[in-house]
Amino acid sequence: MPLPTKNAPDWHDVHAILMSLGEEFGIVVVFSTTVRADYVQTIGKAHRGSYEAVPETVFQAMVRTPYSKQTTFAQACYTLAFDIWCQADGGGATAAKRGAPHDWRGRVEVPRRRRAQ
Repeated sequence: MPLPTKNAPDWHDVHAILMSLGEEFGIVVVFSTTVRADYVQTIGKAHRGSYEAVPETVFQAMVRTPYSKQTTFAQACYTLAFDIWCQADGGGATAAKRGAPHDWRGRVEVPRRRRAQ
């Protein structure tokens, strides 16, 4: 994700990634925003390009931002569109933790030696 003060995505970037989703994967993304008690929640749902009254949701992503955070709506939409693009490309969950497995305390799990019996 670009830094919010230097290279924050704008609506041109959102348009470019949405056009890429339409051309490469044939899906249309719909954004819906809900204002909650402590945060703003935006959900992006991707539908196949069909003429149904209620289209089937293929991929979806959600972003929640608190009121005090300096995140624009264009940044939230770009994050959602990029997450949906990664899902459509076969990348899976983009927020998955990579690397060595961790225990419940956040420490790296170290294999223990077995005792011979």
